[in-house]
Amino acid sequence: MDQQVDADHLYGFFQWFMPSGEGIDRVFEPIPGGERFLDRIRPIYEMLNPGDFTGEYVPGYFNGGHEVAPEETLRKLGQELIAGLKTLFSIVPEDDESADIAQEALQDLASVKEVVVLPQGELGKLEQRAIQGTDEEDSEAVYEALGDLLSSRSDYDEAIEILSEAYYSIACDYWVAYYLQWPRYEGLQEVENCLYPYFELYRYGYNLHWTKTTLFIGKR
Repeated sequence: MDQQVDADHLYGFFQWFMPSGEGIDRVFEPIPGGERFLDRIRPIYEMLNPGDFTGEYVPGYFNGGHEVAPEETLRKLGQELIAGLKTLFSIVPEDDESADIAQEALQDLASVKEVVVLPQGELGKLEQRAIQGTDEEDSEAVYEALGDLLSSRSDYDEAIEILSEAYYSIACDYWVAYYLQWPRYEGLQEVENCLYPYFELYRYGYNLHWTKTTLFIGKR
C-alpha cells in the first residue's frame, strides 16, 4: 500500500541537494510561483564550503560561519532587522485579526535601544539563563508575534506547504524558514526583505537573543 507523503516526511529534503544545489530547480517547477521560492533558496547553497563534503562525514544542516563579519557590519544588520520588523508590523491594518499582536510587537521593538555584539560563547550563556528563567529582561514577544502574524497569512492548502518541514530543517531555525518561504505570505510582499538582515546574520554564523531593551548578536 502506497504511503501518502506529507510535510513531516520531507524533513531534511533540501540537504539532498548539498553542496551545489544542482537539481533544486526541479523541486519548484510544479509549485505555483516556484521561481520566486527558487530565487530565495539558492543563496543557502552558495554559502556552503564544498570542502566540507569530501570526507566520510558531511554536515547535516546548512551551517553558516564561513565568512568573517566585522562588528560594525553585524551591528548594522541588527539595526536593519529591527527597522524591518517595525515596518512589517506597521502595515498590519487596524481591523486585522493580527492588529493587537502587531501593536504589541511594535511596542516591544520601540523599547529595544541598542544592538550589542558579544564575544563567542557569551550568547549561549544568555540563552541558558533564559531557559532557567533567571533573567527577567529576556523577551520572546517579537518571536511570538512574528510567528502568529505569518501563520495568519498562510494558506495551509497551498502546494508549498508540503515543504514546510524541509524549510525548517535547513537550520532548525524558524526565522530562516520564514525568510525562505516569504512569497507565500499573503499581503506582506511589500516587506519581503524585512528578514533579509536575519538571513545574512545566519549566513555569517551568528544568532540573536532579545531582551526588553537590547538585541544581542553572537556565536554560541
